[in-house]
Amino acid sequence: MPTRAVGARVTSVTLALAVILVGLLFGPGVSQAHAADVRLLQRDLAGLSYAPLSGVDGVYGPQTTDSVRHFQRDNGLAVDGDAGPATMTALTAKVKQVQSKAGTTADGDYGPGTLSAVKTYQSAHGLDVDGIAGPQTMGAMNIDRVTSSGTGTSSDTKLLQRNLVGLGYLGAGGVDGIYGPATKDAVVSFQSDNGLDVDGIAGPQTNSALTAKVKQVQSKAGTPADGDYGPATLSAVKTYQSAHGLDVDGIAGPQTMASMGIARETGGGSSGGESGGTPSVPPLSGSARDKIVQAARSQLGVHEWGNNCNPYGPCEAWCALFASWTWRQAGVDFHTAFSGDFYYYGREHGTLHSGLSNPQPGDAIVFGSGPQNTNTSVHVGIIEKANADGTVDTIEGNSSDQVIRHHFNPASRGAYAIVSPAGA
Repeated sequence: MPTRAVGARVTSVTLALAVILVGLLFGPGVSQAHAADVRLLQRDLAGLSYAPLSGVDGVYGPQTTDSVRHFQRDNGLAVDGDAGPATMTALTAKVKQVQSKAGTTADGDYGPGTLSAVKTYQSAHGLDVDGIAGPQTMGAMNIDRVTSSGTGTSSDTKLLQRNLVGLGYLGAGGVDGIYGPATKDAVVSFQSDNGLDVDGIAGPQTNSALTAKVKQVQSKAGTPADGDYGPATLSAVKTYQSAHGLDVDGIAGPQTMASMGIARETGGGSSGGESGGTPSVPPLSGSARDKIVQAARSQLGVHEWGNNCNPYGPCEAWCALFASWTWRQAGVDFHTAFSGDFYYYGREHGTLHSGLSNPQPGDAIVFGSGPQNTNTSVHVGIIEKANADGTVDTIEGNSSDQVIRHHFNPASRGAYAIVSPAGA
């Protein structure tokens, strides 16, 4: 065989081996490219908290493949672990959104400049300062992290949304077949209440739990339990509410479900962290007032996430959700999302203080000009301590987006009512 032909064959074999070696080192898709491309992919995944920063090594290994799969699941892409064109386009677009919100050049590369800009954004918005655009930071930036419902078609999403609306987790106008931020937040809230993994994805477990809860409501309302909270269920629930002296809106919110004897919060989920979860409460002891204060203290520092999402109820203004939650830890049967309801509770139970007199630990203190609506009743907290000089120490939810302690004179801060829990 001529020397030239032998040389060509050796060269061909060498190139083939090189291609195989690159494939083994870097995996599929982007993995066919050189290490610099893989590092860019890994920087973007790490910046969006899908992978650790320590994983930026230019090697498309199992960790990178798993991170790509996670990103694909969140964004409605084919989940194959291959960072092909569609995945790279979606990832780059998401990074550019973060960069734009953080006020840095939107080049799609989550490098040191982006880390620094995101840290500055986090510091200015009271977030954990790590430079990573995780769920909480992206929520503050109003960037939709999860764009896939996990259900598939628009009709599937509308069924999901009808059920979330029917149980009071989503606004009545939210049935549009689009799995947007409001739907994701509603799913997060439902998951938190029901001890599920809090990821905002309506997968099989979440859908099964939601359908089961809707069927419970339908059974109590005397309508076919088909798991679809449609017009017939709305009508049946309205009839039930009318017969039981409840607000007649057809929505099985906390009060209606309590009247039906259905547990809205079943617990068992994770606590803390960016995804929220079920509140973790230490053992409580003493009187009802002692237990209320202990429960409130145990939550100091808890932050909301996303758009008003919290561990105490739906993603909405949550000061009353927190305050009524502390009362329930002491056995007080009261659940509300509106601060003015504390005034009406006190009037009904004879526990409304005269003026702002005689504040005591465990009492609710309500702010604004009156209980009529959300414009006149704007906030509520729990009294931790009443001081001899007329001031009080309170623990309040949804204050600077967290549970925090305050010290003030009730009259000077605009309180209009102090209410004790019945039997305390």
